[in-house]
Amino acid sequence: RVGGLLDKVKTLQATVTKLGERKKVTQRKVCEANLDRRRAEQAGEKARRYEEAFKKSAVRAESSGSAWDYVDSLERELAETKALLKIQTVLRRKFQAIAEPDLDYFFHGGAYSLEHDMAGVEAMTSCHVSAGQVPKLFFIFARFFRIKMPSHSRKVPGRRADDGTRTSVLQRRYRVGGVTHWKETLAVRSHGPFREVSERPSERASPPPQIAGEAHKVQLGDWLLRDADADYCYIADGANSQQQEIMAHLASRRNKQTGNLESMAISIDAISDKTSAGAHSKLREALGAAAEAFQEAAELGLLDDAVEIVSNEAADGDAAGSGVAGGAAASDDDAAPPDAAAFHAQRRAALSAKLAAKIRAIRELRFSASQNDRAAPARKQARLACGGDGSGGAGDVEDGATCAHHAVANIGELGRK
Repeated sequence: RVGGLLDKVKTLQATVTKLGERKKVTQRKVCEANLDRRRAEQAGEKARRYEEAFKKSAVRAESSGSAWDYVDSLERELAETKALLKIQTVLRRKFQAIAEPDLDYFFHGGAYSLEHDMAGVEAMTSCHVSAGQVPKLFFIFARFFRIKMPSHSRKVPGRRADDGTRTSVLQRRYRVGGVTHWKETLAVRSHGPFREVSERPSERASPPPQIAGEAHKVQLGDWLLRDADADYCYIADGANSQQQEIMAHLASRRNKQTGNLESMAISIDAISDKTSAGAHSKLREALGAAAEAFQEAAELGLLDDAVEIVSNEAADGDAAGSGVAGGAAASDDDAAPPDAAAFHAQRRAALSAKLAAKIRAIRELRFSASQNDRAAPARKQARLACGGDGSGGAGDVEDGATCAHHAVANIGELGRK
């Protein structure tokens, strides 16, 4: 019985202790609440004092007027600062785009951009850099000018672990064309003049059009038409390169102003038919492709004649409104003013006929001399290029000089090395 009473006493003491601790917690919370209430009252009192001080200062400023002038000067300074900040933001974005170019500047729509390809083409044509060295130029000048090249990470297979499982590593890939891309870009052979590349990779033609090859065709046509009375020498030779028979067709003429010899490559391409007829058909095919490229460049308005035709078409409205050719005002002495629309139509027809004659001159080019290999098929093909029938009889022309330098056909081999 005494033991039971002792247990009850202990239980009551534990309860008293617990209630005492709860009381302490409650008292602490009450103290904190009182402190927060006091702080809120002090903050409210401080806000009221500041508001009264602001009202008094505003009344004094309104009475004096100097403070408002100061506020106006601050607003003007703030507007100037905002305008300067806007200019600095534009300049920062401009220079950031140079230091960290976007991916679209290099690669867009599943293909390399025109700026990317033209930079490599200029390096290969102007600086005589081979296709295998062009990618290195991008990184060399990027390091020199502290430019961050656009790149992306790609997971590629790595080495096998000790237990035989295949591992993978993240590899950084830069959006710069490789050796194969630059070889295709610089190729003289092409698959159609000025084809448009679709934005969707699945709709793009394969392989892509060669920029340098198309530009060279237009350049060849312009060079052939630059001197209408020039006499051209046909130079041809073949050689084996990369297990292919490469045939080079060149045209050479003498500059009448300087007296220097000028040469232009017509075609440097692989040939499957080594006969005279096959080589001649390759020559005519290259001239036909140059004529088509020149014609399409004219249709796109890239040539002077085409620009003149387009400008005359745009002037039809002004001319028709005035009632005379060229949009000039009609004179009172003119009994019957000419029809402006008919005049410009006739002029466009004449310019179109002139352009068609130029295209035909490129396609049907005839050489006055030749220099080629001494083999019989090569000499026959040279006579065909000079307008002969290749028979060696009365309807044929005489053979030109032989033993053209074989190096003209080894350009691809030298570029590969």
